[in-house]
Amino acid sequence: MNRIKQFCQTRLARVALACTCLLLLPAASIAETRLGLVISQTDYTGDLSRVTSASQEADTIASALIETGFDVTRAHDLNKRDLASTLNAFRRKVDAAGPDAVAFVYYTGHGAQHPESGDSYLLGVDAELVAASDLAFYGLDMQTQRDGFAATGARAIFLVFDACRNVPGFSGYKAGVKGLSRVEARPDMLIAYATGLDDVAKEGVYAPVLAEEIRRPGQKAEDAFAAAQRRVAGRTNRSQLPWTNNLLYNEFCFAACEKPAVTERPEPFELVMSGSDLDQAFAAAYGDFGKATVEIKASEEFGGRMETFTFEPAFAVRFDDYIALVSKGTNKEDAHVAAGRISAHYIKDGEVIGTWQDLAFGNGFGQPPDYSLRTGLLNYPTMMVKAGWMGQGYVVAKEDVIEITPDGPAFRASVTTRDDTTGAAYEELKPCVLEGRIKPSRTSADSFLVDYKFTSEIKGEDRLVTYTLDPASGAYVPDFEYEQEICVTLMYDALESKAE
Repeated sequence: MNRIKQFCQTRLARVALACTCLLLLPAASIAETRLGLVISQTDYTGDLSRVTSASQEADTIASALIETGFDVTRAHDLNKRDLASTLNAFRRKVDAAGPDAVAFVYYTGHGAQHPESGDSYLLGVDAELVAASDLAFYGLDMQTQRDGFAATGARAIFLVFDACRNVPGFSGYKAGVKGLSRVEARPDMLIAYATGLDDVAKEGVYAPVLAEEIRRPGQKAEDAFAAAQRRVAGRTNRSQLPWTNNLLYNEFCFAACEKPAVTERPEPFELVMSGSDLDQAFAAAYGDFGKATVEIKASEEFGGRMETFTFEPAFAVRFDDYIALVSKGTNKEDAHVAAGRISAHYIKDGEVIGTWQDLAFGNGFGQPPDYSLRTGLLNYPTMMVKAGWMGQGYVVAKEDVIEITPDGPAFRASVTTRDDTTGAAYEELKPCVLEGRIKPSRTSADSFLVDYKFTSEIKGEDRLVTYTLDPASGAYVPDFEYEQEICVTLMYDALESKAE
């Protein structure tokens, strides 16, 4: 009897412990069912081009969804019939999961809009587009798919289309219409395109960024898509601008809604100063190795004429599966002020995805500006570009801080590093020199220091100024600024004080 009693007590204790553990879990995690469908379309049998990176894009999204608790169905190279069947089966699965279901559909492949009606279609790999009417025959109407998923009543539905590709023209129409047309989200739904309406997306750019944001804890789902939108725009110098239509009304986070206690480490990078990686990146950007002659149109402000530059590679930064190339261009003949320049190209799989031709300008004589390269100042390699001016013996020197980030070059600050009246001092005027030395912060990569010291006979107050990242603007903001031309003021103040 004692053994039976002991057994029962043990069983009751285990049941009580199990119930306690369940009570400790968030309510949403008990009821919520996360379901994902990821489709990649690569090998089209008709005239449509092969979408080479579709499978890799889809696998990247599928992995992110699985890591955040989704039960993912993966499909590849579906003809129209199988595409319809797969979407229907998934929709029914979402419907059966009930009102607490969260559904995520990601489609990468070809999509197209009708050149007359503007209706957009997802295309099976058997699509043969000759006439515009072939879209309805070989494709699935995206609005119909939207309405079907909206009817499930799921608490959150994500329809993501990485399908904005070039398609051929149709019979009776001069050319195919680019990209996808606007498909409005229904309540409790978010629809996202890899690029803007009526535009074409580059392969392999949107998916890896979105996957990173899906994994990132501490942000709501709509914020994850907004972050991906901003990052892709930055990474491609706004040549690809993702579009999102958000009608989510229930709060949902892919990863934990709570922000992590410790700031995430930046993704790794490799600084490339020479070798085949640098050569190949330069060839991808300029079509030649080592040195290239390029014509660049000047801004309308300077006449808008074509100017000739000779570019050479400076350095590159390798991030994961793409590379950021920085090159120097020299001009001595036909530029508006014979100024050189520094340019940047972001390159993925041998294709340029973003170009910054005017990252920095020289100050004459056809040469690019001087700069130093630092890797310990901010999160990523940072160019310290020399700037400033001189007039009547008065010198102001600056360094423009440009960080080569994974999401494009970012101008961070313009820091005065020398304020010098030595050449302007005469008779009773004594020179004033203020020097600033830029140093890394020991506490955070989102800040840096400038150690200011007066090093001449006339002195002001020495200061250690902290520049801190403002997330809204992307600029580093100082906690103190000396007034403009402080040394001129101090020089004349000293003269007046002596006269008194």
